[in-house]
Amino acid sequence: MSQGQRWAREGNAHFAAGRYRQAAQSFAQAEAWFAQHQQPAQAAEMRANRAVALLQQGRAQEAHDLLHDLPAFFEAQGDIRRAGLAWGNLAAALEALGRRDAAEAAYRASWRLLEQAGDGEGAAYAAQALSRLQLRARRPLDALVTFDQGLASSSSPLHRWVRRLLRLPFRLSGR
Repeated sequence: MSQGQRWAREGNAHFAAGRYRQAAQSFAQAEAWFAQHQQPAQAAEMRANRAVALLQQGRAQEAHDLLHDLPAFFEAQGDIRRAGLAWGNLAAALEALGRRDAAEAAYRASWRLLEQAGDGEGAAYAAQALSRLQLRARRPLDALVTFDQGLASSSSPLHRWVRRLLRLPFRLSGR
């Protein structure tokens, strides 16, 4: 196992334990190691992980600064799944910064790419985040439709059950 992988593992352990400052530091060390050893995709993933740790600390602007170019980087690498995840992370940073329109567009990009990559759970998560944003913007009908469509992306039995439950009032009313 490389030193970069050790730092990445350490960062994941800190993150799981809620030690976000230490997680961000470990991810920064891993990022530097991977960059120094000409592994740009792994370095970019560590930068994304560091940004998520910063978001958890309430440091949205720093997270945004780390994330803003990652979706394009992963798309250029042909890594649609990581591009979708990067759009989702960027959307969360934009939302934390109060930039709702940009966050909504980023969540939509995340959802689309994760569906394209076959990551139904990730796509459902992006749709749910978009739905919450729409609900906060006082657009409940849009939020309900988005939530329902997002659940359709998932193969989770729980998500299928919730989707059937959401549709029950419409079936009962004859619509």
